[in-house]
Formats: sequence, structure tokens, C-alpha cells
Amino acid sequence: MSRRWTILAVFLLAALPAVLYGSRLKDKVYLQTATLGKVEFGHYSHMEMASIGKDCTVCHNDVYHIVTRKNPAFTMADMEAGQACGFCHDGKQAFSVSGDCTSCHAGDILYSNDDAGNITFSHDAHLGMFGCEECHPDLFKPERGTNPASMEEMEKGQSCGACHDGSTAFSVAGDCEACHESGSYSVPLPEGTLDTPTERDYYSPMRPAAA
Repeated sequence: MSRRWTILAVFLLAALPAVLYGSRLKDKVYLQTATLGKVEFGHYSHMEMASIGKDCTVCHNDVYHIVTRKNPAFTMADMEAGQACGFCHDGKQAFSVSGDCTSCHAGDILYSNDDAGNITFSHDAHLGMFGCEECHPDLFKPERGTNPASMEEMEKGQSCGACHDGSTAFSVAGDCEACHESGSYSVPLPEGTLDTPTERDYYSPMRPAAA
């Protein structure tokens, strides 16, 4: 009886990858890092690789536990030492974790701002001039909602103002349209500034006021 159970257990373990793949395997999962926020991982793109195929045991559970919450928040140093993604992303089997950050981390980021207009931050544009460590994590924690800053704070050197000071880069106190979307916001004006009630209450600095 014990031999039968052993054979059955071996069979089930061998069949597990196919069973999981055949079921509704969730393609996109988000892995938590210690300082760089969440990273999107695609199951399907990895399972298309010949070295992995449909063999889930290549990663689970030795490299990464199949239950996401059971994994620690890995640091880049951990990965460079061969843990988590670094088990394969070592520059030989796959591109190195110490290479191009944007291969895994966010590209453009949209900051919604109803009062002053939306801002789209381009990582690609900034990475042409600076390294990731020049902003992260000291100036910006790479987690949504953790980096609020007013224009007054930026003008004092916080957030974007650390570089956008008029010396290193154009000043945050300069051309609003350089960062904010044109015509996407309004600000109050003093009573009687413009003629009509609608225009008197609000106007868009991105468009000329009505004559």
C-alpha cells in the first residue's frame, strides 16, 4: 500500500506543472521588492522560454514560493547574489538584474493632479542623464502615493526641485507647460480680473485669457 501511495505522489508531482498550466494560470503577478516597489512578472512570457517551458518547478518553490506572501521583499543585492530573479537573470542565462533597470521597472508614470494639471514622468528621458540611485530611494520612494510634494516644497529643493533648480535643469518655478498638461487645469483669479462670470472665477494659465 505504501508503495502505491509513493507512486501516486510521484505521478502527481510530475503532473503538477501541466495541471497548473492547463488551469487558469494567472499571467501577471506583482513581486514586492524592498526599496523599488512592485515589479510586474509575466508567467506566459517566461514559460515560452525553452529552458523553462511548462516546468513550474524550475522556479517553484526553491527560487520563489508559489504563494507570493511567503516570499521576503528581495533587495537588488539579494538578486545580484543569485536569489529570486537573479537565479536566472545573471547575465548568462538571461539579462542581468544589474543591467537596464527599465527592463523590469516602470517606464512612464502619470501623476494625476486636478488642481495643476497631470504630469507624465518619463524614466527613459531622465535615465539618459542620470542613474537610478540618484533619485531612488532618497528623493523618491518607488511606491505610488508615498511622495507628495507641493510646488512650494519643490522650489525649496525637495522632490523634482532637487534637480529642477534652474541650474542642473530648468526650474520648477519656470514654464508650467514643461511638466503639466496644457489646458488641463484651472486656478482661481481675483474678483473682476476677467469680464464674464465663468472666466472671472477660473481660467487656464495654459491658454490666453479671453479678450
